[in-house]
Amino acid sequence: MTDPPRVLCAGLATLDVVQLVERLPRPNEKVAALDFLLAGGGPAANAAVAAARCGAQTTLVTALPPHQLSELVLSDLRDCGVDVRVADPSGDGPPATAAIMVTQATGDRAVVSPTGTAASERETPADLDASSLVHGLDAVLLDGYHRHLGIPIARAAREAGVPVILDAGSWKPYSLDVLDHVDIAVVSDDFAPPGTDGEPAAVVSTLLALGVQRVLITRGGRSVLYRTPVGSGEAGVRPVPVVDTLGAGDFFHGAFAFRIAELGLEDERIHDDAVWASAVAGASLGSFGTRSWLSGRLPHER
Repeated sequence: MTDPPRVLCAGLATLDVVQLVERLPRPNEKVAALDFLLAGGGPAANAAVAAARCGAQTTLVTALPPHQLSELVLSDLRDCGVDVRVADPSGDGPPATAAIMVTQATGDRAVVSPTGTAASERETPADLDASSLVHGLDAVLLDGYHRHLGIPIARAAREAGVPVILDAGSWKPYSLDVLDHVDIAVVSDDFAPPGTDGEPAAVVSTLLALGVQRVLITRGGRSVLYRTPVGSGEAGVRPVPVVDTLGAGDFFHGAFAFRIAELGLEDERIHDDAVWASAVAGASLGSFGTRSWLSGRLPHER
């Protein structure tokens, strides 16, 4: 028996309050929820859940305030097989809480979340031992939040030869700081650096000019575009029935990180890695919420 690959995800953990609705309410209107979920969330947290489900020994490094609602987040993530390290336990009040409505007919979601505090400048804790955290790892994933934790970990990982993957859903004022420390940028089609208008070729050119050698652009149900030092192309995404799109992008990132951790970073295999991760993310689309899919079989397990 070989040891499982080891993945560390660094970034945001939230409390997600998810409601399934027939339609979004109009102003001053109440609608009845068809289903309800309370779970941990956030890009890095959900990616960690997916990596763990794929078979990785997975750690999430995050910041959470000392609050009873934080305990709900921690309990949920640990139940999903994620080892959570709260490297920054400071802060007042509850954790960032996302209010989410998922429309039953389309699977589309509407999200309200106070994530601004997780994107603000903060001091790196004096006791953060990044070198110890990355020892023995096979891959690191950042979501750009809690940069006071993520960037020192990414720097130590690259010094140790551990590949660092960035999950970037949109361009943010601090994106340049994070991009300096990654080997692979996995961005969405909403990611639009200044002057690019989000046009894929311009986005790729901009990231290459910034020193990022490998770029993937996820586009929902459409193919994943990629560029590596050995070539570029598209990785197909198999159509699947959609019940809920919530977390699918995060699960792609976690599955992709698992694949890199398990097989190593090989530019010639990026196409296949993206196809594999897309299949895992697709498995999450067929049920409501971000946890039901974990009990089913993944495409490669059939």
